[in-house]
Amino acid sequence: MRSRSQKIISISKQLRLGINSSQAKRNDERIAISLFSGAGGLDLGLTYSDSSIKFLSWVESDPDCLKTLQANNPEARCDAFHDDIRFVTGKHLLNQCGIAKGEVFMVAGGPPCQAFSTAGLRQSINEDRGTLVDNYFSIIRSVKPRFFVFENVRGLLSVAIQHSNYAERIEREKRGLNNEQPEEARLGSVFNLVVLPRLKNLGYEIVYGLVNAADYGSPQVRHRLVILGSRDKEFGSGKFRKITGQRMTVQDLMPPTHHSLAPYPPIQKWRTLKEAIWDIRDKPPLDEDCFTYSKERQSVWWRIPPGSYWTYIRDNPSLFPEGLEELMGGGYQSGGGKVGFWRRLSWDRPAPTLQTQPQHLATGLCHPDFERPLSVVEYMRIQGFPDGYIICGNKASRYKQIGNAVPIELGQAIGAVLNAVAERTYTGKQDSFSEDEATDENEADDVA
Repeated sequence: MRSRSQKIISISKQLRLGINSSQAKRNDERIAISLFSGAGGLDLGLTYSDSSIKFLSWVESDPDCLKTLQANNPEARCDAFHDDIRFVTGKHLLNQCGIAKGEVFMVAGGPPCQAFSTAGLRQSINEDRGTLVDNYFSIIRSVKPRFFVFENVRGLLSVAIQHSNYAERIEREKRGLNNEQPEEARLGSVFNLVVLPRLKNLGYEIVYGLVNAADYGSPQVRHRLVILGSRDKEFGSGKFRKITGQRMTVQDLMPPTHHSLAPYPPIQKWRTLKEAIWDIRDKPPLDEDCFTYSKERQSVWWRIPPGSYWTYIRDNPSLFPEGLEELMGGGYQSGGGKVGFWRRLSWDRPAPTLQTQPQHLATGLCHPDFERPLSVVEYMRIQGFPDGYIICGNKASRYKQIGNAVPIELGQAIGAVLNAVAERTYTGKQDSFSEDEATDENEADDVA
């Protein structure tokens, strides 16, 4: 019986014999295309995972994001940047990259969450009108990359096409009427009726799940939906289901490397805010790099200790003679946990999800030691951008670009597993499967 290393060598030889001449010319590169690129956080993380990954084309509609991408990819061709996916075809992207259909290693990106609005989705289902999601999938079909990465907000798994308010949902649950709702009104119908069917129609092996960026070395708790696709069905999800009786998730493919309760080798403890920005603590931010609070708000922040939020005001009324209702404004009557109100960060924990407007009352991200929001530079550190990375635009635009980015460490973890799968060096939960089993293209269960 052949050893595992012998089998890997054998498969590698077969792959080398099977590539065409244009692929051979690029045997040292893994060509990638970026859609809905934003400030380039996901792209940067993917390239950090392996220097052979090379992005040759970007599609992004925000003018400042486009400038950011151009500033940080000066070697790219001037026609490599596209500003409206509705007018970009896969054929055009392939021609611009100088490669043929099927030769792209990866297409990465995720449509903005506005694409999943109630009105837009109702049109998409009932009238089959094009959406940004359809544009994304159309490019996947025409480019036919080996892998694709689709990331989005976690709410995509739970949002309903037909909206109903929270009180109505609770009342239906109490009365046991949830099963009597039309499918479009059920939580998760956007994903189950719109996104997942489109994914299945691509003909790719699909693995998806929620991940927390902090579990992969980011100093930030940030939950994202990650969907991975394999054209050649290399994930082994069919065998995984047959052996375990469960659907393979993204966490099965890329097990977390960090945990809040670690360390217990090889798992490391979550990284903290202190690890990310302590070394620049004594460098006051420039005015153009930081929002400010009014003097009235600064006086309130001064009384709130690190790691606390609005509940500290509620529990210590003697320190806040203004009263909770006045300090909370409209949030006083709102539901939910309101954790963003009067939130002051702690040095010894990861940062919460970075908001695009940290100066607002409901999305507060006050520095642990100073009565100001986190700065643009601190935002970049927390998201994992290198210090020399250029973010173009005014102050508000730069906060928005960085706040919307995929943490670099999460992108790097995704890239690492795709590279490992491609090199047949994967060591995740399905590693006990043989290479022949894991790459069986005749597997009936294409979509886990």
